[in-house]
Amino acid sequence: MSIHAPPSNYMLRNMSEVTIPDHVSCFPQTIGWKVVAAILIVVALYYVIQSIRLWWNNRYRREAMALMTVMQASINSTSMPLSLPLDIFEVMKAVLVYLNPQKANAFGEKFLTDLDDYSSLKNAVFNDALGQKWMRSLVQKQHSLSKQELSALMTLCQQWLVEHGELHLKTNGGQNVV
Repeated sequence: MSIHAPPSNYMLRNMSEVTIPDHVSCFPQTIGWKVVAAILIVVALYYVIQSIRLWWNNRYRREAMALMTVMQASINSTSMPLSLPLDIFEVMKAVLVYLNPQKANAFGEKFLTDLDDYSSLKNAVFNDALGQKWMRSLVQKQHSLSKQELSALMTLCQQWLVEHGELHLKTNGGQNVV
């Protein structure tokens, strides 16, 4: 900031100098605005923390979807690997075990119903003919899946990874069955 000196020219000697106004603060001057600012900061901080927590809790979905995308590209290639159904199973099994470590030994129909229990989709059902054939293809090579079946299974798995929710309890005569 420059210091103002009186004019040195004789023509300007009788003129009075313009006063410089006081500096205006950018911060609120009253307590009410300070309270409003504090509340806005707390609310913004809350939403930032919630979004970071959601991002962190869904990291397994992003990793699984990245693997599924790589596998999807191998379906469309000319040389499709024979281990693709097993690779899909390993990804889905890892996600299921991450969601519930007690499901680590599930296989076959139990594995498919466990996936269905977490499904929030009404039309996505793993325990059907495609799912049964998928499980058979893992243990018997003569029941291998065609490209169309693999593509349908991959789409179903990707849909499930994006949209699955918490464990849905089924009722059996008034009792909750997990």
